[in-house]
Amino acid sequence: MPCALIFSFDNEYSWFREKRVTYKITVTPPRTTNIIKGRRLRAKKALEAVTNDKKEIEERYETAASERSTLEKEVNKLEKEIEEKKKTLAKTAREEEWLEKKRSVRSEQIKMLTQRLKKGWADEKAASD
Repeated sequence: MPCALIFSFDNEYSWFREKRVTYKITVTPPRTTNIIKGRRLRAKKALEAVTNDKKEIEERYETAASERSTLEKEVNKLEKEIEEKKKTLAKTAREEEWLEKKRSVRSEQIKMLTQRLKKGWADEKAASD
């Protein structure tokens, strides 16, 4: 198994005096049983982490699906309201156009009747002679 070994020697308590250190390092490969145990332990921990992550994802998925459903309902409701408002707007625009024409006619009628009242009718002049 590849690894890095770091050895540290400390002479902090006496740096005025020189020390001679002798050491021997023996590296022995791990036993097959230890390799298998380590592999199984890592797999068990990985399975635990993946299982926990899946549970968290499922909870978040349920929340997202519920929120999406709620938002879709709200959007559908708003779209229906918009359609109703468009119909009401079109109806109001037609009524406004009709009332504008009627207002114009009434203005002309007022003008003509006022003129008649000031000048009178043609047959009134003949009757007054």
